[in-house]
Amino acid sequence: MIKDLRFLKVPNSKGGESVAIRVMTDKYYMVSIPSGTSKGGAEAVDLPLDVVENRFFRLKDKIIGLDENNFEQIDNLLEQADGTNNFRKIGGNLALGISLAVFRAAAKGDIWRLINQFSTTFPYPLGNVIGGGAHGGNTAIQEFLIVPARAKTMEEAINTNKEVRETVKQQLDARGWLTGENAENALTTSLDDIKTLEILSATAKNYGAAVGIDVAASQFYFDGRYSYNSLDKSLNPVQQLEFVENLVKNFNLIYVEDPFFEKDFDRAAQLTSKVKKCVIAGDDLYATNKALIAKGIEKQATNGAIIKPNQCGTVTSTINAAMLAKKAGFYLIASHRSVETTDNWISDFAVGLGAHMIKTGIIGKEREAKLKRLVEVWNAVDKPRMAKLF
Repeated sequence: MIKDLRFLKVPNSKGGESVAIRVMTDKYYMVSIPSGTSKGGAEAVDLPLDVVENRFFRLKDKIIGLDENNFEQIDNLLEQADGTNNFRKIGGNLALGISLAVFRAAAKGDIWRLINQFSTTFPYPLGNVIGGGAHGGNTAIQEFLIVPARAKTMEEAINTNKEVRETVKQQLDARGWLTGENAENALTTSLDDIKTLEILSATAKNYGAAVGIDVAASQFYFDGRYSYNSLDKSLNPVQQLEFVENLVKNFNLIYVEDPFFEKDFDRAAQLTSKVKKCVIAGDDLYATNKALIAKGIEKQATNGAIIKPNQCGTVTSTINAAMLAKKAGFYLIASHRSVETTDNWISDFAVGLGAHMIKTGIIGKEREAKLKRLVEVWNAVDKPRMAKLF
């Protein structure tokens, strides 16, 4: 039984504060909630902390006394209390905070054990080596990612990402191209999108790793065109399709996320049909929304879906969306957010859902907390193995 519920604030990776919820059952269980910098239009709405705190006290008494094991009932209560389709009244950050805290209590701390979709496979960590776009950097493409696809263990995969990042950092610094780090602790440079892929691809090859990108195309789509400022290019949708297809082929990309404006399902479907052995993942396209994922399945828009619980606002909605995508044969990619806390629950979700990949970042205490948790769970499982990609 839920005996108490508390609202707290915790530091986040941008130097601000984020929502945290603590629930008391047999003991205290706490979660903290991240937020995104680049957000899709269909995401649950985060509200300011002072507003969230006010809404919390209106909900608290309705939840105390309920059974934490009936977490679906509590998630339904949250949806009914809000009454909108995106939590714009009580806040997606509050809804997920309460939902996750209750779920963690029901799981006695080990969320991955309770999701019930758990297998012995583990996700490859997608390492964000070089950043741009809305997260900060010189490129329009938001993330240049490393995929340690040959790693046999979680520790090997994590170490490969760190080694690639450090090697790239040294190369950039030596040539005067390094300009700093962004909010996700990814390197920022003075290079354009193509030169960035050239240097990352060459280094990845030396470590037996592959490369992926999060285009986050909605962030630089204006008046029907995609603006690549560092390349001095402005592309229409047909040209964008050709451009991304060539990137996949020229750099042997095995992962591409959000290559088009978030409502362009048809163009995404065209790309998915054209490239082989490459995960085309929808993030802003789907926003961890069951109805949007169903549309993507119908249109064969992608073969992968990003899963971010704070996009939909409850544990139940997250699991339902993920299982719909998985049943359709999609690759699942669990993901952190750019404004993170040191909580590690996304790692439990990745393992529990049987995700193929997880975006966590590479360095920084908020990012490394997730990686450490992946190793902990790996060591707790009998005969663990990395997921099969292709």
